[in-house]
Amino acid sequence: MKKIISFVFVIFMALNVNLKAQDLKEVLNNYYDAVGIENLKNVKTINFTGKVVQGGMELPFSMYLARPLKYRMDITVQGQQIVQAYNGKDGWMVNPMMGSTEPQDLPPEQLKQMKKQADFEGELYDYEKKGSTLELVGNEDFEGTKVYKLKLTDKDGDITYYYVDSETYVVIKTNAKRNINGTEVEGETLFSNFQMIDGMAFPYSISTGMNGQTMAEIVIDKVEFGKKLDPTFFDKPEKQ
Repeated sequence: MKKIISFVFVIFMALNVNLKAQDLKEVLNNYYDAVGIENLKNVKTINFTGKVVQGGMELPFSMYLARPLKYRMDITVQGQQIVQAYNGKDGWMVNPMMGSTEPQDLPPEQLKQMKKQADFEGELYDYEKKGSTLELVGNEDFEGTKVYKLKLTDKDGDITYYYVDSETYVVIKTNAKRNINGTEVEGETLFSNFQMIDGMAFPYSISTGMNGQTMAEIVIDKVEFGKKLDPTFFDKPEKQ
């Protein structure tokens, strides 16, 4: 009798795993459709312009993405330009607010995050090919919205939770713990005000927080595709 019960339990667990796998696949496919992944795969460059609202200031910014895996963000602060960039191989920054106008290499943790930002389709797309694992943790309520909670573990072991709106299937929140300068911090990003452009969904409002406190809000004013960029635009400038 015990053997029969054990056998039935094993079968039930196997079926349950298959059901969860099917649910995850369905959530991902709906997410891909919602954000227009197939259209996005044909885009070669994206230019976002807007402002960063922080500490009572509105700071103009431009962010550029180009294939393959190139990223750059320019922010104007008190007439000076802060730059962070990744050319597919090396990451660098210029930050006059830290006392230097010379380009500096990015610390390893920042470089790792910038590589992820340079990924057009994001971590959820082709996650297995990127060496990550993904789980459907379950359903939750986030500020009155029913969401699917996904747990992504990348090849380095870093864990990010994605919260997918159960009706629109866009990601409205991410949560992750990261090591910054030897200190573990918990970061949260909220996405809202989604707008459809050429069959692709983009959040025009992005709020970032750390350890439970809001750090900044990014407001997108304009999204442009196909802008021609000089190949050296993402490369680290030579020191003067």
